Amino acid sequence: MRASRIVLVSAVAVAALTSAALAGPPGTVAPASAAEQAWSQFGNGPSHFGVNSAETEIGPSTVGALAPLFTVSLPGAADSPPVEQPAVVTAGGTRDLLFTTTKAGWIVALDAVTGATVWSHQYGPGSCRINGGSTPCYTTSSPAIDPSGAFVYSYGLDGKVHKYATGTGAETVDSSWPEVTTLKPSDEKMSPALTIVTTGGHTYLYAANGGYPGDNGDYQGHVTTIDLASGAQHVFNTLCSQLTVHFAPAPPTACGSVQSAVWARPSVVWDPGTNHVLFSTGNGSFDGSRNWGDSVLALNPDGTGTGGGPVDSWTPTNQSQLNQQDLDIGSTAPQVVTPPAGSSVAHLAVQSGKDSMIRLLNTANLSGQGGPGHQGGQLQSIAVPQGGEVLTQPANWVDGSGTSWVFIANGNGISGLKLTTGAGGAPALTTAWTQSAAGTTPIIAGGVLFYQSTSGIRALDPTSGTQLWSASAGASGLHWQSPIVVNGRLYFSDGSGALRAYSVPASAQKVGRIAGADRFGTSAAVSASAFGPNVPVAYVASGLDFPDALSGAAAAARAGGPVLLVQPGAIPPAIQTELTRLSPQKIVVLGGTNAVSDAVLAQLGGYTSGTVTRLSGADRFGTSAVVSQATSSTSPPVAYVVSGQSFPDALSAGPLAARTAGAPLLLVTSGTVPAAIGTELARLTPASIVVVGGTDAISDGVLTALKSYTSGSVTRIAGGDRFGTSAAVAAAFPTGGVAYTASGLAFPDALSAAAAAGFGSAPLLLTTSGGVPSSVGGQLTRIGPTHIALVGGTDAVSDDVQTALATYVK
Repeated sequence: MRASRIVLVSAVAVAALTSAALAGPPGTVAPASAAEQAWSQFGNGPSHFGVNSAETEIGPSTVGALAPLFTVSLPGAADSPPVEQPAVVTAGGTRDLLFTTTKAGWIVALDAVTGATVWSHQYGPGSCRINGGSTPCYTTSSPAIDPSGAFVYSYGLDGKVHKYATGTGAETVDSSWPEVTTLKPSDEKMSPALTIVTTGGHTYLYAANGGYPGDNGDYQGHVTTIDLASGAQHVFNTLCSQLTVHFAPAPPTACGSVQSAVWARPSVVWDPGTNHVLFSTGNGSFDGSRNWGDSVLALNPDGTGTGGGPVDSWTPTNQSQLNQQDLDIGSTAPQVVTPPAGSSVAHLAVQSGKDSMIRLLNTANLSGQGGPGHQGGQLQSIAVPQGGEVLTQPANWVDGSGTSWVFIANGNGISGLKLTTGAGGAPALTTAWTQSAAGTTPIIAGGVLFYQSTSGIRALDPTSGTQLWSASAGASGLHWQSPIVVNGRLYFSDGSGALRAYSVPASAQKVGRIAGADRFGTSAAVSASAFGPNVPVAYVASGLDFPDALSGAAAAARAGGPVLLVQPGAIPPAIQTELTRLSPQKIVVLGGTNAVSDAVLAQLGGYTSGTVTRLSGADRFGTSAVVSQATSSTSPPVAYVVSGQSFPDALSAGPLAARTAGAPLLLVTSGTVPAAIGTELARLTPASIVVVGGTDAISDGVLTALKSYTSGSVTRIAGGDRFGTSAAVAAAFPTGGVAYTASGLAFPDALSAAAAAGFGSAPLLLTTSGGVPSSVGGQLTRIGPTHIALVGGTDAVSDDVQTALATYVK
């Protein structure tokens, strides 16, 4: 029996592996999820909820198996989380890329699977020194990726935001870019992450500045809003807000007041309910007109306010005291949260600060008094459950029951609070649990809460605070670093300059989805999941029709190679990348020139040092016979016969045929044995014949006709439908091991899966897009697989089916 080499990957991960070796041995890496997601900015979106609900590979059942994927040394520490963009076209192929900004002004693009540096740039610190002293300027900002995925934006220590092509690092330099965000970079630090919001037909980028620790120098907090289409800017100053310019050190564009920094982890937080952007300010003067220290402010998405001030504001009644005692409200930003069921207030946010309090605010009327300039008016004020000031960003998550949760970490620990309702639907925060392990900004992915603590990276059950997993990495020099989880990978950096990635080994996953962006990407991903480099052969067939690939699946599996799908006139990029990785010793094309053109056949020669041959007949039945003649010797113990007019039965039969040396898989019509097949059967003289499929697929008359080609038995394997037939075929496989599943309603995903399953001596069972058929469930119960490989994206087989399949894994 061949050992099954299953490494769960997606099409973009396949591409990434062309330029760098896996960080661990085969079977230890599980790069990307089926439906690839971007983590394009701090908190995974403009509202910075800190949630990735699309994560499927890392969850409560698998998080305990997280293992190191790679560790790389950055050019200095990054005091902020990275961002990630999947499927970026680079000179080395299509890759998932990870971007991080270091304190010294570097932006580094890394291969998200291997950690290899793809490109990097640095702006600063150069001659920039904090407040004109001897300490170099630095930033704690995070980059942001625009919605197209084509550009990434990063702050440089020259006081500007720079725009780079994600795949090449080429910088845009024109009349707008790079964009100025401060004229005083030695006094005004960019502490927060960049934020991007798309609303009202515009996409805006927000950059915020404050001062350096110590509150020295001539600095004022401000938010710079940049329209990414036009490059136009609007500046909102938190002091002297009537002036909408970047302040210079001298009049007429100077402000006599200082401080009121914007320095929380995100620059702004978009509230989709009110279509405002919210942010908070640090210590500074407040007059409710032009100066807005220790306040929560709301602006229009284009960065404008009203009457020389914000659109709305909230300021605590004890603002003066907080200012005097250095208890900034602006140490954390307002976090938009989902209201609890039955809430009388539709738009909510939580705001904490250095005063160890949490306030619940109505974002549609921040002070409850209509418009900006008032003090007080919060819906609720409670002490931080674990005590202590908050300098991190809360996260908001809604669990499966609809309960809205808020998670807050700080130097005293971490807490989980529920949003509930009281009399008249009044919303309120209620503490559910606390943990004493201090840490930074939390996130939730796949139903697991992650945060970096002073003892290392931790994963908790978000509903109870129970620890599910931990590692000692990630604690060195911890400040404002925080993790992200995307596409089956956990990333985090620390103060040592190390950036680490963790993933769940394939062997630890109950159900791993293998998929690409389309049928060709899925074909490449399936190949990469099962076959290593330098395979003896790769079979190539049309991805637009099924017959040729059906005939070749068993032959490919027995020979130790994949079936890869192409277009009639082109080799899709994902297949090109996979062929480069495979470096097959030879290539066999299945089907005639209408299926795969001679031009494609010629191009395939560039991917092998051996031959490229074509196996084809006059039609699908002729091709089936030719494949058999080329790969099956006479007197095989069995010949398998399936319908050439429909695909489901043949998909399941492919792995079964692959288990028997020399056993062909031959196509017939529902009512006849085509002449080419009859001739081939006469040559083979098989010891027995097995028909796969019911009488609607292959009649009893055909079964009778087949008896003339063997001296042994002619039997039928069939179920009540295509799903039942796949279950009946799977009954021939032993218990345990790996099982493959794919859609039984469409053929492309399963074409490549049949060869991979056959190579691993695993059955291929068919399912619907929305449920596991009872016959298939029964067979999976018997098999008790240790792992299920689910082939195809969520359009083909839903996440609900993936969840259901996990219940059959032993």
